[in-house]
Amino acid sequence: MTIHRALLLCIASFLACVLPACQSAPTAEERSADRSKIDGEREAVLQKLYAVYPDAKKQMAEAYGSAVFSGTNVFVIFGGGSGAKGVAIDKAGKKTYMSMSEASAGLGLGAKGFSIVCLFNNDLDYRNFTEKGWSFNARADAAAKGDSGGEAGNAANTSGVWKYYELTKDGVLLQAAVGVRKFWPEKHLND
Repeated sequence: MTIHRALLLCIASFLACVLPACQSAPTAEERSADRSKIDGEREAVLQKLYAVYPDAKKQMAEAYGSAVFSGTNVFVIFGGGSGAKGVAIDKAGKKTYMSMSEASAGLGLGAKGFSIVCLFNNDLDYRNFTEKGWSFNARADAAAKGDSGGEAGNAANTSGVWKYYELTKDGVLLQAAVGVRKFWPEKHLND
C-alpha cells in the first residue's frame, strides 16, 4: 500500500467517525413528532397484543412497568440484525424513550417487521432494563404473514422480564440463531 492510499484511508476513516457527530440536533418539534409517533405505535401494538393474547391486558395492569418496541429484523445466510424504537413506562407513568439493536449469528434468510412487549413486576428489573438493557438469546424462528392479515405471536420468559411477547407484523423469515440485544435510552427524546 502506498503512502497516498494509506493517507486517504486514514482520512476516510476519520470522516466516517466524525461526520455523524456533526449532525445538527433535532428541533423540539422533531423530537415531539418522534415521541408522538412512538406513542401511537405503542397503542397500536398493545391493541394487537390484546387481540392475540387477551390475558396480556390483565398482566399489563398488574405490571410495575412495560416497554413496547416496533422494528425490523433482517437475516442473510450466516448473520443478521434488528433495530427498533419504543418506550418504557413505569407504574407512575414516567416514560423513557428507547432504541434496540440486535446482532445475530446462525443460519437464516428473510426479513420481518416485529413488535416486542416486555412487562416488569418490580422496580429493580425495570431500572436494570432501562439503564443497562442487555439481553442474550437463542432462538429458532419461522415467521410468515400474507395478505390475509393476522398476527403471529410468541410468548416467552426472558431474564429480568416478568412477561415477554413478540408479535410478527409482516414479512417472511426463517432462522436459527444466537444473538445479543441492547436496549438503551434515547437521550435526545428524553430531554
